Amino acid sequence: MKNKRLKRGFSYIAFAALMTLIIINLNNDNLWSFVGTVFSVFTPFIYGFLIAYILKFPFNFFEKKTFAKIGTKRPKLAVIRHPLAILTTYAAAVAVIVILMLIIVPQMVDSFEKLSTSIPEYVKSFEKALSDSVDWVNSKFGLGVNIDENTYGTLNKIAKYISGGSLTDLLKDFATNLFPFALSTVKNFYTGAYNWIIGIVASVYFLSSKDKLCKQMRKLTNAYLPKKWANKAFEVTELSNKVCGNFIIGRVVDALIIGVLCYLVLVIFRFDYAVLIAVVVGVTNIIPFFGPFLGAIPSAFLLLMVDPKESFWFIIIIIIIQQIDGNIIGPKVIGDRIGISGFWVLFSIIIGGGLFGIAGMILGVPAFVIVYNLLSKNVNKRLKTKSNTPEKEKIGKTTDETILK
Repeated sequence: MKNKRLKRGFSYIAFAALMTLIIINLNNDNLWSFVGTVFSVFTPFIYGFLIAYILKFPFNFFEKKTFAKIGTKRPKLAVIRHPLAILTTYAAAVAVIVILMLIIVPQMVDSFEKLSTSIPEYVKSFEKALSDSVDWVNSKFGLGVNIDENTYGTLNKIAKYISGGSLTDLLKDFATNLFPFALSTVKNFYTGAYNWIIGIVASVYFLSSKDKLCKQMRKLTNAYLPKKWANKAFEVTELSNKVCGNFIIGRVVDALIIGVLCYLVLVIFRFDYAVLIAVVVGVTNIIPFFGPFLGAIPSAFLLLMVDPKESFWFIIIIIIIQQIDGNIIGPKVIGDRIGISGFWVLFSIIIGGGLFGIAGMILGVPAFVIVYNLLSKNVNKRLKTKSNTPEKEKIGKTTDETILK
């Protein structure tokens, strides 16, 4: 008993010393450089794990539903069920990506070409609408609002640059600003392409050996962690898999539905840049709470330059679509499995976005749900333990269902 307490004491001391060392060197550039290097090395495997995790849902469907009967009459053929499901999964994923690119990319290119050539005209229309609005406000309310002439000059410069200025100006800009940016872009593209290619290859190994890898991780956990900690690790892993899987797949499907619905409505009412706006709205809708605003604001501004009436009706349409999403589509696709209030959703998005950017805004909610559930169980367990003590009357009538709710 004394040896166990002594070992536990040494463990606490070692952990405290390690945390102290990390805190002392927290502002050390070498530490963050080392962390960044380690993260960059493991980035392809992180991509591979994410790809495999997303594709495991169609993979399980193909293996357990589509090809489940293979090998029932001839057991020797059962061995092809697993590789056949992998091939079908990746073939389906590639087919979906190619089809989306064939449908979306040409129209996106046309939209960008039209936008780049029409920017000067849109800027002039926007200037006129802005000037008319200011004049109306001044005459209606007796205000002396004036717009600085530099505002119009800046807009014209931006429009000229986007639509294509003189060759001399472009070459000067390229020599002073764009050339270093181009080198950085090429480098980032090469790094990103390398990470994604290795990630896709790694995802095949992750997906094909997921059962074996899970068994190996379980063995390592049981071998090196105390039983209590190992059980807690398995609980966290199981909860993370359930929450993240439901949430991420649900958000992707919900975003796809909203993007298609937005496109159909914009096409029916003959809005400009329907494909471009629908893609922006659909992609940003993956982000909870703030996603609709992030997609609607730039789209509304784009339509404002084209036609203020289109911008107004677009805002109305987006509000209606988001109401349909929040009350009908979202609950059907994602369900009510999140189990936290709107305040905690907002809290987790702000904290996650502040720490990790866009990825934090997307994954902040499931991460907070995991912490919330674990903390809720721990609090309920502690209160239940206290309720069995002689000090029961001090606890009151608090029930498990009201904790953290």
